[in-house]
Formats: sequence, C-alpha cells, structure tokens
Amino acid sequence: MQTLIIYCFGAFLGVIISWLFKTDNMLLTAAQFSIFISFLYTFMGRLIPAVRESLIQMVPAIFPFPKFIVYATGMIELLIAIGIFFPSTQSIASIAGILICIVLFPANIKAFKQNIHLGTKPPTNIYVRLFVQCLFIASFILIAVFNCCF
Repeated sequence: MQTLIIYCFGAFLGVIISWLFKTDNMLLTAAQFSIFISFLYTFMGRLIPAVRESLIQMVPAIFPFPKFIVYATGMIELLIAIGIFFPSTQSIASIAGILICIVLFPANIKAFKQNIHLGTKPPTNIYVRLFVQCLFIASFILIAVFNCCF
C-alpha cells in the first residue's frame, strides 16, 4: 500500500511541476515523476538493513546469490528512475522497467504467501501489488510511446 501512496505522490508532484514549469505534456511529466519517486523509494529500501534482509528472503529459492540479486535489481531500479527523464534513454528505461516489474513480481507473490514482512511492515496484499505493478507498466508504456511518437 505504501508504494501506491508513493506512486500517487509522484504523479501529483509531476502534475505540479508540469503546471509550474509549463511542460509540453502534463501526463508524461506525471508518469515520469511517479516512476522516479517510486523506484527511488524502492531503491532506498535496500539501504535499510531490515528491509534488505526481507528482500533477500523474498528471492525465490531457485535463484543463487539472493543478496547479489537484491543489490543488482536495486541498481537497475535506480538507473531506470534516472533514465526515464532523458529522451535518449527513455525507451530503453521503459522497456527495462516493464521487464523488471514482470521479473520481480514472483518475489512479491512469495512475500505475500509466506508472510515475509518488509522490515517491520507486513507484505502488501497481492491484489494491491498487482494493481501497482500495472500502474508502473502503464506509466512505462506512456513514457515509451511519448518518446517514440512525439
């Protein structure tokens, strides 16, 4: 639920910034800021030891080196968050963002099924998490389409 609130805050911030700075497209700016704030938030969670340990537990057992996977996906999330602001990297950042949303979703399923807390917070309801993932993917599609077509 927290990620949904962060996403909405980012979208609101994007609308305000678009309005203040008269950007070309308010919807694009809202999508960029919602992704930026959300992915920065999830990246920063890896810097908190209790959250990092929870994320390591969420990695499905079939994958070796769960600690490395958590660090690597965090760096990818950071690069995606930054990349969506630059026209030359928006498409690749959007594609990477869609892929990471799909690839990381099984970890969310595992956390929900096994009641793995994220630090001290209980796991997000899987249907809420699915909704958030769909919002992320829709935002990435919007960013990619605007980069390609406008």
